Amino acid sequence: MTESAVRADLRRFILESFLPGEDPATLADSTPLVSSGILTSLCLVEITTFIEESFSVELRPADIGIEQMDTVDLMVDLVRRRGGIRGA
Repeated sequence: MTESAVRADLRRFILESFLPGEDPATLADSTPLVSSGILTSLCLVEITTFIEESFSVELRPADIGIEQMDTVDLMVDLVRRRGGIRGA
C-alpha cells in the first residue's frame, strides 16, 4: 500500500470512528490527537487493531503509545517502519 493510501485510510478511520461530523480539513496530519485530549489513550487500542488489520503489520508493545501514535504523521511513519508501505 502506498503512503498516501495509508494516510488517507488512517484519516478516514479516525474521522469516522472518533470525530463523526468533524470537517476533515480540521484534522491536520500533525495535529496532536492524544496529548491534546482529542482522543483518549483507549482510542489507541482501536487504532492499533485498525493498523494491524488494514495494513498487514504487527505492532510491538513499544509501538503502541502516545510517543509513536499521537499524530497521523507518526502513525504513517509507524506503518512504514513495520513494512506496511510499499511503492510510490
